[in-house]
Amino acid sequence: MHIITMSNWASAAAIWFILIVCWERLVVIRYPLKARKYQLFRGRIIIPANVILTGLLTFYNHFSYDCFIKNYCNATQPHALCTFIGDDDV
Repeated sequence: MHIITMSNWASAAAIWFILIVCWERLVVIRYPLKARKYQLFRGRIIIPANVILTGLLTFYNHFSYDCFIKNYCNATQPHALCTFIGDDDV
């Protein structure tokens, strides 16, 4: 389950990195002579902030699912069924 959480976090961080780069490029294209003046964020601030905020937003996946694991064929083939904790149907 933790692998799925990490992949969701990486996906969210990548999307926000792309949006940040696109926004920076838009400002440089619209105001080529004032690019340094409109530079609101530095790389040392925005990259760790992006990593931390997306990590906090996707952290709930670590504990929102309950996984039942059963091993078959002398414990060589694990099979897992993960259900959402808030699901009342199971």
